[in-house]
Amino acid sequence: MQKQKPQPIFLEDLTLSFGGFTILRFAYHKHSSQSDKISPHKHAYSQFLLYLRGRGIQTTDLGKQQVMRGSFLYFPPHTIHGFIKSMESPPLSLVFDFKEKKPFSPNPIFKSQPPAILSEIEKNLHRTIESADLGHDKSPTMAARMLTLFAVLHDSLHQENESNPRIHPFTSKIRRRLAGLPKVVESPRELAQLIGEDLSSLNRKVRNESGLNLGTLIDERRLELSYAALKAGELPISQIAWNSGFQDPNYFSRWFRKKVGQTPLQWRNSPNLD
Repeated sequence: MQKQKPQPIFLEDLTLSFGGFTILRFAYHKHSSQSDKISPHKHAYSQFLLYLRGRGIQTTDLGKQQVMRGSFLYFPPHTIHGFIKSMESPPLSLVFDFKEKKPFSPNPIFKSQPPAILSEIEKNLHRTIESADLGHDKSPTMAARMLTLFAVLHDSLHQENESNPRIHPFTSKIRRRLAGLPKVVESPRELAQLIGEDLSSLNRKVRNESGLNLGTLIDERRLELSYAALKAGELPISQIAWNSGFQDPNYFSRWFRKKVGQTPLQWRNSPNLD
């Protein structure tokens, strides 16, 4: 089956204003396949840039930063930045150009979005693409979709750059334990039994430390394994479901679509997996 090319979205000359912000441009697209390098440049506005596929080097006046899937960048106004491609296929990115009453930071910020945040972004992005395909690019629904995406990015940036960021050693320990398992557990109760602790007590420790729960941590691991296996393209969906902690492939497909906005097969056949 021949893969369809992605439908890029370019919404420019926007004046979507709220709470001290004005969104000027929203874009979801690949870099030009002929463009191996984007020369250093700057803008009079702020910018969010999220890489969803591909790899490369992001340059700023502060140095170079390797970027890949999940790399999220904030550029305050007049930041000099460029890009050098490091893979044959051009990267796919989500971009917001916007004005803000007060810059979040005087310097560029680089961070990596965790699987749970990427899942939420891709699910909302899929709905945004559907609205654009239906010709609703100027509708209140489209505006709501853009605001949701913007809010997820902005909130994650704010949380990750507190003056005294919290360290979550116990939550990290649970993540490491999940990563070391050959197959994802099917439930929080099974995880608690493996660790040898009471389920309520274990959930309370994680929630008090990080605000998450065991179900969220298990879903993070499921998505990590699912993305990697689907991208490799070697295993059948049923085996990926089993490795991700699901006995029923149909239930896995419904769960994946709820998280990502596409079925596993649709995601695997996406032309943007590089």
